[in-house]
Amino acid sequence: MKKWLVLLVVVCLLVTGMALSLSGSAAPKKVQLRWYLRWDNARLNNVAQPIKEEYEKLNPNVEIIIENISNSNEYHMKLQTMLAANAAPDVIYPATHQAYVLAANKQIIDLMPFVKKDKIDLNVYIPEVLELYKYNKTMLYGLPIDTAAFVIFYNKDMFDAAGVPYPTDDMNWEDFIELGKKLVKDTDGDGKIDQWAFHFDTNTVWQVILYQMTGELLFDDLYNPKKFLLTNKNQIEALQFCADLIHKHKLTISPAQRGNIGDMFMSGQAAMNIIGHWRVPTYNASVKFNWDVAALPQAGKVRANRGDGSCFSITKSSKNPQAAWEFVKFLAGPNAPGVRKLLALGQMVPSQEALTKDELYLKTPGQRLINKPAFLVGRENMMTVYQPFTTWYSEAETAMRAAFVPLWEGQATAEQVVKALAPQIEALMAGN
Repeated sequence: MKKWLVLLVVVCLLVTGMALSLSGSAAPKKVQLRWYLRWDNARLNNVAQPIKEEYEKLNPNVEIIIENISNSNEYHMKLQTMLAANAAPDVIYPATHQAYVLAANKQIIDLMPFVKKDKIDLNVYIPEVLELYKYNKTMLYGLPIDTAAFVIFYNKDMFDAAGVPYPTDDMNWEDFIELGKKLVKDTDGDGKIDQWAFHFDTNTVWQVILYQMTGELLFDDLYNPKKFLLTNKNQIEALQFCADLIHKHKLTISPAQRGNIGDMFMSGQAAMNIIGHWRVPTYNASVKFNWDVAALPQAGKVRANRGDGSCFSITKSSKNPQAAWEFVKFLAGPNAPGVRKLLALGQMVPSQEALTKDELYLKTPGQRLINKPAFLVGRENMMTVYQPFTTWYSEAETAMRAAFVPLWEGQATAEQVVKALAPQIEALMAGN
């Protein structure tokens, strides 16, 4: 009897051990995906965190780990460090031109095999935008999320006080100049101008104006440049036009005169600002005056605007590329939840054709009703302000910004600064 009792106990222990062993193996280890962002707190809290929670609920075997650096320069510097150490996050959020360099350096993977396998319809994306995310015309290195088109933000209260009609979507640059002159004012009578017509970023806006006026980019080929076209007479004249907005027409002040004033429009010192949709959430939250937007003025050869923006890509060092791809689809695929959450927050101009006509974009619930179609004007000729798309872009950008300082400060003409700049750019082309 005792032998049978002992045997029964042993059997029970064995069965219990096997059950515990089986139950332990039945719970697979979660796949961890690191999601590296450069968003502000509004997007982190209202977009990233809800997306993480929703995706993890739908995919209980996946854990999304959010990593964020809001400053773009710091973001990319840290990314390069992590890539060099083969310790980069799985899913990243690079700007268009930076994604191109990562693709050229084989630091992010080709998404086209995933696209073909899952039969993703790439026709949902605006064609000119999608082309900016292809390397050698075949490798798709990111799914685009938005475009960074420029518009005119305008202070309706300032316009009303001056008795000036609001900007319209069919305005040209001559109209803009005449309108702007009526908004430059000495409001306190001290003999000094304290209200200017507009604010603009001298590093980027001039490239769109130049493209409008000439129908040309800065180089003969965006991807494999052999000739620097800014030396052409028509481009020099277009560049001078941009500087004349400051020093001839006196519609705004130079970067040095602005000093630490980051946004003259927001501070009430300018009636207009030429900038992109990314300012909408800030103005909604912080600006007390009435404002709206109008399309970027047009001129010359083509009606154009920016098509570059940001995308979601997968790093080569990702240990779970398939899982990362599933998450990228959730973020930026056709009509994806991630895209719709960004639209619901009023954060962007979508890169998907159908969504530009969606009420969620045009009349975002809970947001100020503004002229959203203005962001779409000129999209038939989309271009990029990051020229050229090469691994030496940053060197060219640094050279151009430095060379143009005297132009924006009224110390040199466009012809003079281009003459000084051209040998530097030509040396970069020859060396690459």
